[in-house]
Amino acid sequence: MKNLSRIAILSILAAAATALHADTYSYQIIAGAANGDPAFNFTASGTFSGPVDPYTNAGIDVTGITGSANGYDFLGVVNPGTTNSQTPGNAFGFTFDNVLYPANGATHVDNLGILMYLSSPIGTSLAHVYNTGSGYLVDVIDPNEPGASTPFSVVATLGVRNFALSAVPVASSVPEPSTFLLLGSGLVGTFGMARRRRTQGKA
Repeated sequence: MKNLSRIAILSILAAAATALHADTYSYQIIAGAANGDPAFNFTASGTFSGPVDPYTNAGIDVTGITGSANGYDFLGVVNPGTTNSQTPGNAFGFTFDNVLYPANGATHVDNLGILMYLSSPIGTSLAHVYNTGSGYLVDVIDPNEPGASTPFSVVATLGVRNFALSAVPVASSVPEPSTFLLLGSGLVGTFGMARRRRTQGKA
């Protein structure tokens, strides 16, 4: 009985660690105006992280972002954990799904793209990277002051010259909250079953 309980616990731990960890990908996005105006340059780097999209094994639902653009830190993605390839989000006039496609040679975002909060001297700006079918674009805008200047001099839609991701995901050292929930439920069930069998054996 003890061996059975140990095997069950180990199985739960292995399944939770394998299925529910967050993958992390390094990114670099370089964008600018078609005319080469330096006031429109956008250079961002850092990491995207999140679990596998439940509707496509090729996608990652981005729930976390680190890094900066032009010296200004990214503060997070908009509506993390509530959007995926089948459930787009809508905020600040944008439609987005926050899905990243990290495979080599893949189109790294779709036409809905990823919407991110970006720090700014005048408040919190937004950066939206998406695919038009012929290339990537980045919209940079201050949602509180439409038309106001941003860290990039003006509100702008910029053409992306380079969107690079690391080829190999790195397992996150911090488990997703759902990992703890699944692990706890499994342990409770396992110990309950073992206790019931011991009680029946004494009877």
